[in-house]
Amino acid sequence: MSDRLFSFRWDIDHRACMTDGMPRVMEVCKEFGVPNTFFVNLGRSTNLREWLGKGIRGSRAKLNDMEAVNLIEKIGWPRFVLETLLSRPVGRSFVPELQKVLAAGHELGLHGGSDHVVWSRRFANLPEEVIAADVSAALEEFKRYFGTPAGFTSPGFKFDERTSRLVEKLGFRYDGDAIGGEPRRASSNGHALEHWTIPVTICGPRTIPYLEWHGARGTTEDAVIDDFRGRIKDESWVVLYGHPCYEGVNDRLLRRVFKTVVDAGFRFVTHAEMAERLNGGA
Repeated sequence: MSDRLFSFRWDIDHRACMTDGMPRVMEVCKEFGVPNTFFVNLGRSTNLREWLGKGIRGSRAKLNDMEAVNLIEKIGWPRFVLETLLSRPVGRSFVPELQKVLAAGHELGLHGGSDHVVWSRRFANLPEEVIAADVSAALEEFKRYFGTPAGFTSPGFKFDERTSRLVEKLGFRYDGDAIGGEPRRASSNGHALEHWTIPVTICGPRTIPYLEWHGARGTTEDAVIDDFRGRIKDESWVVLYGHPCYEGVNDRLLRRVFKTVVDAGFRFVTHAEMAERLNGGA
């Protein structure tokens, strides 16, 4: 890659991402004239059974995580309870809005299968055939609304060689299932596959989005921008990720991030464009 490339990857995993964040994200993108990449969860994002019973320990851990901003802080208790009880789907509830995102020159990819919470919490115990059937059904639905996607990402960055094999079999050109490192061919059983893994390059601890991590710590906007500018100073390509229901709602900081990227000489590209560049240089 000869020039400096920047891609902002968004995970649309909750309805609030579409109702609260996406209009503001679209406005910022329009102001700067840049494309972004959005991975869409077509199914539901909340699951009452997973928040109660055996899942209560994981639920409590999320609420007590001081390095992240939990969903309840993002949308408030009333909306959280309502959405959990109604369990309405995300992507398939906003097809016209997402088609407008695609028509505006942005990229849409597939984010998991039919239940974001089950994948995030119980992925390791899900049989491979269950994962394959779930993603295959979601992909066919995605194609009906938006055409064939280039990329796939796993909810909560929960992935392994089963997903690598599935992504390859279903014909995706890349996955986004990695934090840190260089772009690389995905692999299975020690053998390189045809599709690429495009990692997030700037992130908070674990898989917490960079800007959300700073938000949870109460970092000032000026300090965030100073830190971000230092992180991208010597890089030739950068991938940042977030969720429209948090980073999108904080559109003033998002504008400052975009301006910092442009001022540093980066060109905004989608993940699909990154994959094409990688294929061209392979």
